[in-house]
Amino acid sequence: MLKKIYSVGEITEYIKKAINEANINDVWVEGEISNFRMAIGHYFFYLKDENAVLRCVMFSPSLPYQLKNGMKVVIKGDVRVYERKGIYQMYVKDIKIGGVGELFLKFVEIREKLKKEGLFDERHKKQLPKIPSMIGVITSPNGAAIKDIMHVIERRFPVPLLLAPVRVQGEEAIKEIVNAIKILNEDGRADVIIVGRGGGSWEDLMPFNSEEVARAIFESSIPIVSAIGHETDFTISDFVADARAPTPSAAAELVIPDKKDVERHIVGIASRMIKAMETKKDMASNFLNGIVNRKALKYPYELISDKIDECMKVEERMIKAIEVWKERLKSKMEIMEERLNSSNPYKILEKGYSIAMLENGELFKSVDDVEIGDNIQVIVKDGEVKCKVKEKRK
Repeated sequence: MLKKIYSVGEITEYIKKAINEANINDVWVEGEISNFRMAIGHYFFYLKDENAVLRCVMFSPSLPYQLKNGMKVVIKGDVRVYERKGIYQMYVKDIKIGGVGELFLKFVEIREKLKKEGLFDERHKKQLPKIPSMIGVITSPNGAAIKDIMHVIERRFPVPLLLAPVRVQGEEAIKEIVNAIKILNEDGRADVIIVGRGGGSWEDLMPFNSEEVARAIFESSIPIVSAIGHETDFTISDFVADARAPTPSAAAELVIPDKKDVERHIVGIASRMIKAMETKKDMASNFLNGIVNRKALKYPYELISDKIDECMKVEERMIKAIEVWKERLKSKMEIMEERLNSSNPYKILEKGYSIAMLENGELFKSVDDVEIGDNIQVIVKDGEVKCKVKEKRK
């Protein structure tokens, strides 16, 4: 029985699908360049080692150096199938030169570690002062970086520099840079710190890719500007610093404004303040004139005379209302007095009646309430009489 016969396109598509599913993207590969050529602005070359060869292409490269055959590099890219020629190749995104394979992998490892910890987050970035009273500089005392910084500061806005001299490459550089950052923080006079050096090889810049220097920059209470190498160089110090400048000269321009710009700004502020004060003065003058010319201040009695008349009328109405109320209250009191008098037991005494009371002050209404010999009290209209019972009849 015959097996299926595949077309070239089907086999190529199968291989392409297998490579795509493998997700060989953003991988770093170390090797040696061979068969290098440049065509219509793109790079074409092979990356080889003692065991294999990998075809590579880099479109519209923007590298600060020229690739050459035999150069050892570490490249980053995606592996894809080029169906038209039936080949797989790497589409290169970045290239690092020199025998830096292990160093670069260490750089990537430290960068990813610190990134996960949040050391690169914008929320940790400290704001640079507008006009620092003193600038701290951590760099070699003999390098071009300090000279460039001094020249820019002198030209733009002369302020004192506090130099913390260190080695910027080699084994001792990391320790010296870390100590310099701590010393400037303890000193406290600098408002901002520039950590910088001129360009160099990848190996020369490695102290600024160290975890120790990165953490010292992050822990600094004083804002730090990283200015390492040339414009195309990026180090871990750049990512963790509060600001990054492509060169030491650019760092100096970043931390200090141009004196002429400051003077123009101050003159502008002063001009706006004077104008604002004049505007407020005019507004206040107009306001006061308006108050002075108001009828209320010129002829105040005209305004209150009507109110006085109203008050007098209100007073008259209140007096009348009180008199009416008093009359009504008087009438009610007279009626109540009559009612009280009519029910007052002592009033009937005036008609010839009397009130008999026992010796203890209790009224008695029946002959049964007293006994012969009891003392009683008889109240009449003009006084009282004390009597003694000699006889009682029903």
